[in-house]
Amino acid sequence: MEPTAKTDPNDNTFQYALVDRTNQIWDFALSTRNFLLLFDHWVPNWAQGYNLPYYYSHIPQIIIVASWRIFYFGSLFQYYHYVIYLLLCLFPLSLFVALRIIGLSWISAGLGALIASHLSTDGLYGLDPASFLWRGYGLSSQLFAMIWLPLVLAYAFRGKIKPTILTLALTTAGHLGIGIIAFFSVAIVGFKHIKKLPIIYGGVLLLLGYWIIPILKDSAYHNISVWDPIWKFDSYGYREVLKNLFNGDLFDFGRLPVLTLLVFIGIFVSLLSIEHWSLGILFLFWLLFYFGRTTWGGLINLIPSMEEFHLSRFIVGVHIAGLFLIPIGFEWIIKKFRPATLLIVCIGLLVYPQTLRYSAHNDFLIKRANTNASKVESDTAALLETLRSTLSTNPGRVYFGRGGGWGKDFRVAETPMYLYMSTFGIPTLTWLPETWSPNSDTEQYFSENMINHYTLYNVRYVVTPIDLPQDKIQPFWKLLTASKTWRIYTVDTEGYITAGFRPTIVSTDKQSFRNVVRLWIQSDNTHAKNLYPQLTFDTNYPKNSGLPNFRMIDEVTYKVPDGSTHNLFAEAPIYQSPITNTQIPTILSQSNDNDMIFKATIDVPENCTECIVILHQTYHPSWKATIDGKLVETLIVFPFYTAVKVDSGKHELVFSYRPSGIKIVLLMISLITLGSLLYLCRRALFSHT
Repeated sequence: MEPTAKTDPNDNTFQYALVDRTNQIWDFALSTRNFLLLFDHWVPNWAQGYNLPYYYSHIPQIIIVASWRIFYFGSLFQYYHYVIYLLLCLFPLSLFVALRIIGLSWISAGLGALIASHLSTDGLYGLDPASFLWRGYGLSSQLFAMIWLPLVLAYAFRGKIKPTILTLALTTAGHLGIGIIAFFSVAIVGFKHIKKLPIIYGGVLLLLGYWIIPILKDSAYHNISVWDPIWKFDSYGYREVLKNLFNGDLFDFGRLPVLTLLVFIGIFVSLLSIEHWSLGILFLFWLLFYFGRTTWGGLINLIPSMEEFHLSRFIVGVHIAGLFLIPIGFEWIIKKFRPATLLIVCIGLLVYPQTLRYSAHNDFLIKRANTNASKVESDTAALLETLRSTLSTNPGRVYFGRGGGWGKDFRVAETPMYLYMSTFGIPTLTWLPETWSPNSDTEQYFSENMINHYTLYNVRYVVTPIDLPQDKIQPFWKLLTASKTWRIYTVDTEGYITAGFRPTIVSTDKQSFRNVVRLWIQSDNTHAKNLYPQLTFDTNYPKNSGLPNFRMIDEVTYKVPDGSTHNLFAEAPIYQSPITNTQIPTILSQSNDNDMIFKATIDVPENCTECIVILHQTYHPSWKATIDGKLVETLIVFPFYTAVKVDSGKHELVFSYRPSGIKIVLLMISLITLGSLLYLCRRALFSHT
């Protein structure tokens, strides 16, 4: 039933949105002849936009769109679901090949393949079906990494340099988190080939350096959200992890702990084995790391990249090690106790029913959702088409209500409308499928009854259910059109490009600006009066010269130039215009091309020394700005927008998203490395024939 789903209730909404955006950018890249944009482009769907491919895996989206354009099989949405279903089916084959590579028998490798998709947890984001099915969490990006992960371990175990480099790169390109798990795992299972590890890691860095190096360079613009639960970052601690392990809940939730027992046997056998001891060590290593920061505290931050990593995802390391140990344990049992066929039947009878029950209920839920979606299918399609047409002529963001308010019951089947529409490229507000944009946290302070908030976020449209109570409808909403299930209202806003003054400079780090921005959003004396303070990550503040300025010491304390410190909530900063001229620049016209290029004609009054023009898109260094064709410096202004200073006179202003020069150079190195590696693999293949 998986490929037949008409809607998604889980992370697949986010994943498909990235596929859909890549498909849009494909056409844009063709028109601009800039195919680098496929690897690095702007995604406007959520949180004032963010360049997700810059930080997030993007090769899976490129592969899906490219293959769909070649085969053109059904709609892109349906094709995407067939791809992830195919990946689910391929994982057992991948594990089978890996188990054969490390030297297990056909029957043991076959059993390993048979149980590969039958791990069971209570939704712990591991390698179990709940992570991927419609009823579960929709971690399809993880699937792109998962099918290569067993092969990485097997080739590293055998010390095969070229295939290890290639499969490790493919794993990391599919999902960076699983790639990190694979990097550590290679060092353990390949320890006896330790001299080869620098070549392997160096090769992967050359292949993926265009992605990894910019992530490290611009990590300041990658948000760590207060809305993400702490257990994701810290994991569960040794008590909870060991309890789940010995209860069978890491491998056999809801059934007898058959696989858990085989894991324990596999650990014992492997640690006593001359050949497979590293696989037992691998399991113990990931079990200890899965304890997380809850157990190890700040010690775990001594390991590079761990400070911002979701340590709860280390269950993937526990699972992949377990999937190697289970057939090792089984092989030992075969040698000690025969016949094997009876044992396989017994294991199947104990393991498979849980998966079958889960899958049967999954099918029932998909059928029910499809039936419910069909009831509003024509109306939903009409809404999507109306919004796309309207946004093409008058761009803006769309508000579908909050998940904690009237928006929670505004649905397509089991999927909230704000979630469903954002999946198909409609830029939405206040929903967080990803929290990486620095605007993710503060946009939650948007208030639907404050008209100036609509201007701040360029919320030009509001879509409501047809039966929304009259007291929920704001007086400044203007009815545009309606159907039997929904209404579209418009709100007067200035557009994506607006103008204002820079009254103050606020120095901060990426975790200390939320409250100062929150107070600014909620004050009538700030953006409502066109005052947009500048944010900077420069630590050379506060200063006793230039504009008024202060530095955030933490999330609630700020320091002013005289050296004194103050509490934001006891003494809120006062923003005053530094100029006497109160006339702001006039936006004479503006346009938008695929949310990648924003143009405006502006008229700036005389003596406006701190006049700025603001693009209502999340700031990132990859946003470039030109005034009258000349490149100018971009600034971060509250809440976390892109802006430029402007001089008096009439000007042509262009904001454009462009991949950086260093990324272009690194991508060229990556492509050369990939070509060289494939050529060497080809030579090695033919040299043995």
